[in-house]
Amino acid sequence: MPYSFKSLARACGAPALALSMLVLAAPGASAEEKMWPILKEQAFGDRYIREDDMVVLETPQKVEDAALVPLTVRIPPWVKGKPKSLTLFIDNNPDPKVATLNFGPAAGSVGERSFSTRVRIDNFSHVRAVLETEDGSLHMATKFLAAAGGCAAMQAKDPEADTADMGKTLVRTFAPAVDSNPIWSGQVMIKHPNHNGMQLDINTAKFIPAHYVKEVTVKRDGELVFKLDTTFSISTNPNFRFTFAKGEENDLDVVIVDTEGEVVEAHTPPKGS
Repeated sequence: MPYSFKSLARACGAPALALSMLVLAAPGASAEEKMWPILKEQAFGDRYIREDDMVVLETPQKVEDAALVPLTVRIPPWVKGKPKSLTLFIDNNPDPKVATLNFGPAAGSVGERSFSTRVRIDNFSHVRAVLETEDGSLHMATKFLAAAGGCAAMQAKDPEADTADMGKTLVRTFAPAVDSNPIWSGQVMIKHPNHNGMQLDINTAKFIPAHYVKEVTVKRDGELVFKLDTTFSISTNPNFRFTFAKGEENDLDVVIVDTEGEVVEAHTPPKGS
């Protein structure tokens, strides 16, 4: 079912480029070696982060397209309790902080929980997933991806094709194979160019202004699954696949906000449709 953006107050978000430029200009150690300690301090202060198997990060062995790199984060079933937050980083991206999910009561406290999306990689980089558990402890999984050029890449030869039907959103749910499984899956697919301000319009040779999805809120039967704050590192036409705790109806309501203050609301289709 298609949905169109409706206008809200203008609320453009500026990309966090200054930190990257400062670190890249610094002499001595590599930019990435200097970047992560700064990112860690900004996001988590002096809190200790364990690199362990409480969180698993899955990335492709070979990247086919640096502008569409699939990432999946999994919380193994033996990890009990509701997750509190999940933050994704790509150290060498212009805005290294990709997204933060703050989970609600409908995220689930048992079973294997997961979140998947597609990202842009600007240069060879470590990718990090930092999970905050219910007790406030932090756990990290790290992978290195050999990919470059994804932030400036255009996904359509005609820029106007990127904005056609902008805001059209599809929300789907998937029941588990076994009825006793407490975890369902959901998917949100958004038609949006997610321009990051680094891409050239092939017709005018000018940079396309940044315009991307910045917030996604997902509720199941009225209870929060997660609120997602994103940056322009998310690929064109954002696609999110995630798990949630089984409810009574398992209906999903989604609210999306972009940097122009435009809002779209979408829902799972009526049962039987």
